[in-house]
Amino acid sequence: MAVKPSVARVYSGFARGTDCIITELEVSVTPGIPTFSVIGLCDSSIRESHGRILTALRSSGFNMPKGHVTISISPAYMKKSGSGFDLAMAIGILFASGQIPYDPKRKLYAEGELSLDGSVKGTPGAALRLNKAGREGFSYILIPEEERDSARCTGFEGQCVKDLAEACSVFGFAGYNPEKLLLVEDTAGQDGSPDISMLKGQEKTKRAIILSAAGFHNMLLLGSPGSGKTMAAKILSGILPPLDASETGDVYALYEALEGPSTRISSERPVRCISPEITSGQLLGNTISMTPGEMALANHGVLFADEIMEFPSQILELMRKPLEEREVRLFRNGITYTYPADLIFIGAGNPCKCGMFYEPGSRCRCSAGMRKRYLTKLSGPFLERIDIFSEMRSIGKDDMALMYAGIESAESPKIKEKIARCWVSQHERYGGKTFNSNIASADLADSMRLSKQILSYCSELASKGMFSARGYQKTLRLARTIADYEGRTDVIKSDVAEAAVFRAHEL
Repeated sequence: MAVKPSVARVYSGFARGTDCIITELEVSVTPGIPTFSVIGLCDSSIRESHGRILTALRSSGFNMPKGHVTISISPAYMKKSGSGFDLAMAIGILFASGQIPYDPKRKLYAEGELSLDGSVKGTPGAALRLNKAGREGFSYILIPEEERDSARCTGFEGQCVKDLAEACSVFGFAGYNPEKLLLVEDTAGQDGSPDISMLKGQEKTKRAIILSAAGFHNMLLLGSPGSGKTMAAKILSGILPPLDASETGDVYALYEALEGPSTRISSERPVRCISPEITSGQLLGNTISMTPGEMALANHGVLFADEIMEFPSQILELMRKPLEEREVRLFRNGITYTYPADLIFIGAGNPCKCGMFYEPGSRCRCSAGMRKRYLTKLSGPFLERIDIFSEMRSIGKDDMALMYAGIESAESPKIKEKIARCWVSQHERYGGKTFNSNIASADLADSMRLSKQILSYCSELASKGMFSARGYQKTLRLARTIADYEGRTDVIKSDVAEAAVFRAHEL
């Protein structure tokens, strides 16, 4: 039964990192001199909501009640920001003042910024908030029409409203009319990557690209200028299967939190490129605004570092832990904010200062000492995070002519289908969206179906100084990917031998 409450309760939420905190708004209207007070460790964007709410109420045919209006937003110990609480506060005021009927047994979640004319606008981070709100069992969920795409990515059930009057009509003559908002992917703009057949005369690198995509393995390409390193990275992004619905929602939520509701929904995997001028804040995230960095924005996709030898050593070292744990952690005021960073890292650079070390005919002008000093930017611990190493040389004149003569038959689509099947076999084996590159190492042999003979053979290679204990694991993971890509249930010795070739390097 509808009543005029002493305290009305409504709910809203705010994003913290990639999580959402559901908040309870308690609204009280008591007799006295008209005042408006918002408490609960709120920033200026929330405290300044009085003017927006007052004018929006009048524009929508309601009144700001006379007396003390007090709004408490809990949990009070967490700092809150953003104008997305406007709609919830306005409806709570109307509940508490008896202007619209209130049923305390039915919980309402509402979010959106109010314009002075009463219209409701979306705010950044909607997909992160709605993903949580949709699982909380609210009786009503009201969101701005502008956040429809965000809601589609979370697949939740609620009602989109254009203005405050429409939101309030839910509790009167119009009733609550929720709709199940489902994802409809927009695939425009895909298939713009070069075909893998364009990479002429680089058979080892072509194989490396395929294996990197097949098992989500990090890769380092070293070669002379103009050998096709950047093209190889573009080709890899083109043979990755599209995002599934869950991954599309993850990617959209992160970009929408950064760019706002105008972000386009796409099943295309993100590709982020970083240069040597990048700062730690741009790479990992800003600890002041808590905005994600390039590693988080490349989640479910590719992070490409061109001219990696020119990167400052401290920047490369900052990547070590995220590449290992596949997440980025930021710390602020004693709170840890975690952003997923499950990505393929591709580094590309020259093998020496002049870049000609791999070229035939003694074209390199660098001494052994010069080359050693040049390569010291890549520390041993950083290189341990790389699964695949491949050298690249200049393209011969015959291959160069073929490269620009046109593609007789595209190879990438068939490889892409084969990689998709490879992913399915990995997900079925591990019981989730896990790849060979990031499966837990505790039970590596059992989970990857590795026989004692294979483990023994790989141990023999390790004992000859080919790789370390971590390299031993990475060799087995890569061997498992080779077997999966070739459609074999079990790993054989040739898979381990090929993996060892891709693990070998001179750095």
